[in-house]
Amino acid sequence: MLVSLVLLIALAAAVVLLTRLIVRGIELYAASGGMSSKAKGQFLGYATSIPELVGTVGTAGNGLLEAGLWNVGASNVINLVLFGMAAGYYGRIRALAKRKFLDEMVFSLIAFAIPLVLSRLAESAARSPWTAAALFGFFCSYLVVDRRLNPNPPPSVQASARTRDEAAKPKAYAYIAVGVAGIVLAGNYLGDEAKVVVESLGVPEWAVGWILGFITSLPEMTAFFAVFASGAVEAAQGDDTDCQENLDSLAASNMSNLGVIYPIGIAVFLLVGR
Repeated sequence: MLVSLVLLIALAAAVVLLTRLIVRGIELYAASGGMSSKAKGQFLGYATSIPELVGTVGTAGNGLLEAGLWNVGASNVINLVLFGMAAGYYGRIRALAKRKFLDEMVFSLIAFAIPLVLSRLAESAARSPWTAAALFGFFCSYLVVDRRLNPNPPPSVQASARTRDEAAKPKAYAYIAVGVAGIVLAGNYLGDEAKVVVESLGVPEWAVGWILGFITSLPEMTAFFAVFASGAVEAAQGDDTDCQENLDSLAASNMSNLGVIYPIGIAVFLLVGR
């Protein structure tokens, strides 16, 4: 039965690698002038949460909602730690201490804390459709607040320092399509292997969630470090675009994990997982 644990890890790793195709597609689309750095950061955040979606839906569909909760919770904890490590490594902590970044930081921290609170509540509360509705409502409030406080500039405003590559768009679409198709295929098997690991090996659901959370946070790690590295020259001149992009990515990833992915997991569990 140890083979099932190895397969679980391998499938999660495959989802992560396939997510890199989607991330690359978004990067190519952004390079074509199709979106601003803020929009790019948010889309990268949503894209790097796809492994969490696969893991949570797969486990919830097999009756393992606690594993799904800890997948989300562990991912949000690890995302925040990775973001801090990347910011510290590139000396961007002080640049992040600006009032204009406050809302993204607050939402990221709340999304870090709520899964930990849910894990301490009664099982019925963590599985309630009302909890799912409240979390989705919180996600919607994040979208509204972010749009009002930080209006998304048109791509042309930030395109002057870059050379647009219009030919990159077809390649971007291809990367995204292949990544999504592969993730759907791998996700069909991930939940089954998670159930075998819990039932046959006696691994607790929270441990399965942490294993998945650690693996599915790898896209965020590479994205955070890559963005700070690519913006190092501009940062030395006082530009904080890299901070904006990474903070938007962190907030979008953590908030979508909490306010979209876990509610979907609750719905799947209530419909087919019990």
